[in-house]
Amino acid sequence: MVGDDGAEADGMEGLAFLDRWMVLARAGPSPKKLLTKRAIDAGAGVGRVTKFVLLKRYDTVRLVEADPDWSRRSQVYLGRKRSKGCTFVCSRLEDIQPQTIAAWGEPADVVWLQWTLQYLTDEDAIRTLKSLASTLVIDTGVLIVKENRPFAPARLDRFQMDTPSGPNGRYDLTRTDMHHRLLFQKAGLIVDLNEMGLETNTYALVNS
Repeated sequence: MVGDDGAEADGMEGLAFLDRWMVLARAGPSPKKLLTKRAIDAGAGVGRVTKFVLLKRYDTVRLVEADPDWSRRSQVYLGRKRSKGCTFVCSRLEDIQPQTIAAWGEPADVVWLQWTLQYLTDEDAIRTLKSLASTLVIDTGVLIVKENRPFAPARLDRFQMDTPSGPNGRYDLTRTDMHHRLLFQKAGLIVDLNEMGLETNTYALVNS
């Protein structure tokens, strides 16, 4: 995730969602003993989810970003003090292999994936979701996904696609809630909590 416009407000929204999920997970019919040691910021961009959400609840964060320039900039953006609790990895999410995940060591208590699936095909999205889900702590780990949703007057049974323009243009898919849930199902994930914002859908996903 790149940029910094509205970062703090978006971070407050994300933090509130995470806290709500934690309350439900700890107080449900089968209460979970949640850990808050390790987080992964997948598709981290400049690191604003790490700054405004993850480092407020977790001890360490691994930032995974495909663009080496953004990965370097995230270290400056976070500053020396915050960066001490972070590890910076330059990798395309859809290319992550099991041996890469094994090299990361201990599993993660949370993986945060925001405004990233929209740049992946369905096939790559499913593969990425499976890979990231495999990094989670068994039974208590959660994968948070936040993506844009189609806006009016778009039909809710069809995705939207922006096509590239200019030298830095890139395809951008806006999937429906139904479409996202199909991807999650194919990746072996269950929606534990879902909230609809003005322009986004946020999901807390757990392994089935």
